Amino acid sequence: MKRILISLSILFIFLFGIIAKGQAGITVSPPRNYFTSNAGESSTKKVLVTNPSKTTTLELTVSLNDWIYDEKGNNVISEPGTLENSAVNWVSIKPQSYFSLNPGETKELEITVTPPAIRKDALPVHTCLMYITQTNPVDAINEKGALVKVSVRTGIKIYHRYSSQREPNMDFTDYKYEKDSKSLVLEIINQGNVWTDGTIHTEMINQQNGAKYNLEDEIIYTLPSDKRIVTIPLPKGLDKGKYIVTSTFTYGDDNVIKMAELTFINE
Repeated sequence: MKRILISLSILFIFLFGIIAKGQAGITVSPPRNYFTSNAGESSTKKVLVTNPSKTTTLELTVSLNDWIYDEKGNNVISEPGTLENSAVNWVSIKPQSYFSLNPGETKELEITVTPPAIRKDALPVHTCLMYITQTNPVDAINEKGALVKVSVRTGIKIYHRYSSQREPNMDFTDYKYEKDSKSLVLEIINQGNVWTDGTIHTEMINQQNGAKYNLEDEIIYTLPSDKRIVTIPLPKGLDKGKYIVTSTFTYGDDNVIKMAELTFINE
């Protein structure tokens, strides 16, 4: 099985350190599309694809791949139809899988997801990634001054769940201080039946002098059964002493809050 690890951002530029003539690119809205339907029933949503360039016409194709998250929240891309949670074969795109965009032009794509009439597994959520890829590379100058060809592509995430009651449920399963890396490491798991995202907010207090720190918020995205490991770096030059840390995770439409607490000594 071929898998490719990519970052949370799903905008890809094949060649880096370049200046493209005409500044070619692709924008899509929305980048995440959520579908809910019963087995055998279709659900349709529309996506807008825009060419922001003022000079370059884009020739584009649409393709589908499987994807999952790894434990750190990165996207792991696989060949279509190879993952257990694949929805690739459920998806159809209209009006067609190839099209052109003139400078400044926007076109509408219609995405329809139709799960099988008979369920083949017990997974509550299935996904795929729809790529929109430029097929007419543009000239660009790289950092060494050489002329190169550049193509861009963007990805649209597709999620499907069956029409059962939503039961979001996230829980902390571990919290520890890593002395060598001077960081906090949280482990959290999605025990619900629906995709769930939220924000982890962390506050820290020095128990000797009362100094309070608000650490950088972390936004995470998960699928059912996902385990997420979140590393939170401590402030540089942190005073020695005993600290108490509280992390709250706020998630879901109802803004459910879960809390984890840790005490550690910074030496």
